[in-house]
Amino acid sequence: MTMADAGRERQRSLWRQASFTSFWGSQAASFLGTQVTMVALPLTAVAFLHASAFEVGLLAALERVPFVLLSLPAGALIDRWDLRRVLVASAVLRAVLILTVPLAAALGLLTIGHLYVIAILVGALSVFSDVAGLSVLPVLLPPDRLADGNGKLEAGHSGADVLGPGLGGLLVQVLSAPFALLADALAFAVSGLLMLRVRPVRPAVTAEQDEPASLVRQIREGLTFVVRTPLLLWNAVAACLMNLFAFVFLAIQHLYMINTLGMAPATVGLVLAAGGVGGVLGSVVAGRLIERAGLGRAFVLGGAAVAVGVLIAAVAPHGAFAGPAVLIAGYFVYVLGGPVFNVAAITVRQVVTPQQLLARTNATMRFFIWSSIPIGALLGGLLATALSLRGSVLVAGIGLLLPLAVLWLSPIRRMSHMERTGAA
Repeated sequence: MTMADAGRERQRSLWRQASFTSFWGSQAASFLGTQVTMVALPLTAVAFLHASAFEVGLLAALERVPFVLLSLPAGALIDRWDLRRVLVASAVLRAVLILTVPLAAALGLLTIGHLYVIAILVGALSVFSDVAGLSVLPVLLPPDRLADGNGKLEAGHSGADVLGPGLGGLLVQVLSAPFALLADALAFAVSGLLMLRVRPVRPAVTAEQDEPASLVRQIREGLTFVVRTPLLLWNAVAACLMNLFAFVFLAIQHLYMINTLGMAPATVGLVLAAGGVGGVLGSVVAGRLIERAGLGRAFVLGGAAVAVGVLIAAVAPHGAFAGPAVLIAGYFVYVLGGPVFNVAAITVRQVVTPQQLLARTNATMRFFIWSSIPIGALLGGLLATALSLRGSVLVAGIGLLLPLAVLWLSPIRRMSHMERTGAA
């Protein structure tokens, strides 16, 4: 992109740029399909195959395993490939894999083992899609439009978080669980078709890359770059701590609302919906907040909202009106802060990483951050057993202050602009 082209891009709304809108639509369709799968796949195991609690738990675990095992090699491979082709291929292959579930159900051949295989393969393709998707915007947009673009992508993600579970539940009710996955396959097919409208997004090639390095060497380069780049290392530590304590809360949130606060399932749904609205709002304001407050301050403010929201939830009283009212306020603030934190984290990563290392950097960060999720979930269960459900939520809220301390002490706090440096 020339300087003249970049100037014209800055003057136009991102919604008027064909490649961005196609990429946004592709990602939104993929997010929506993923949310439908998260509802319909376990319900297929429970309602259609009458799976045990252990089998359902194993299914959920198998969906996460590829993110831990494949993130690092996926980043190294994607840095060699055309990003558009990766996203198209992963969308189309996921659509085909998902279609095998309703087909097997219609033929009377569906088994829990089939669902396990689908969970692993779709999870593996999602790793490639996720890492590649995070690496596209720096090629499509100039540095000062990245926060705006990331905010719009996060809005699509938050919208899918709100609409997806409800749509998935409705489709399961109307079509039955296996056939609800037809909508998921359609969403992935639409994602692939829209991605074909995006201009080719090829990795940057340097002189050193004329002869491809070994996969192990490329993985090591990505790990080394993250560890030796202070802005990325502090970013990774803050995000790991955020995920760790967020999942202490998320692991026991439903038990807390029902057992401790005495809420009915319908009220639980209302609370979660309110959080979803906060997430959409946070996504919408994230880019503007970063432009006005600065990248570092917005990072801190997003994290602060997450912590405050969980602390509000921890003090919600037991009661038919007061409890849900306080909890709705807490969830709204908690989920509002998440997109601001995420957009700032991703934008920091994009502006300090050279294009030829971006996929590996995203993969390395994903590896660190996703690895903290099961630890946080396990810790939440242990704390709830040792203390109480309310005590576990309170510990989560206090723990979420730690990433704020990390950000406050780090050089990230002083970042006020979004100029791509391409180096540590």
